[in-house]
Amino acid sequence: MATPVMSAAVGLLWGMRHALEPDHLAAVSTLAAERGDGRRGWWLGVAWGVGHTLSLGGVAGPLVVLGAFVPERLMALLELAVAVMVVGLGVRALLQAKAEARGGPVST
Repeated sequence: MATPVMSAAVGLLWGMRHALEPDHLAAVSTLAAERGDGRRGWWLGVAWGVGHTLSLGGVAGPLVVLGAFVPERLMALLELAVAVMVVGLGVRALLQAKAEARGGPVST
C-alpha cells in the first residue's frame, strides 16, 4: 500500500524525469540563453519549474480528486500546442542568431 510520502517521492522523481525531456530542455535553454547571465538563466529555470508545477497541480489535483481523465482528443491538442511552441522558440532562436551574426562564420 502506497503511503503519501512514497507517492510524493515517486511523483517528484517522475517530475524530475519529465523536466529533462527534450521539449522542456529546448524551451528553457533557448530562453535562458537570451538572458546572457548564468544567474538570470538559473532563476528563469526555477520560475519555469515552479510555474509548471503549479499549472500541473492545478489541473491534475482536481482530476485526481474527481477521479476524472482528460479526453484523448484534448491531450492530442495539448501536445500539438507544445510542439508548436517549441518550434516557435526554435524559429525565434534562429532569427535572433541571424540578426546577431556579424560577417558569417569565423574562420581560423
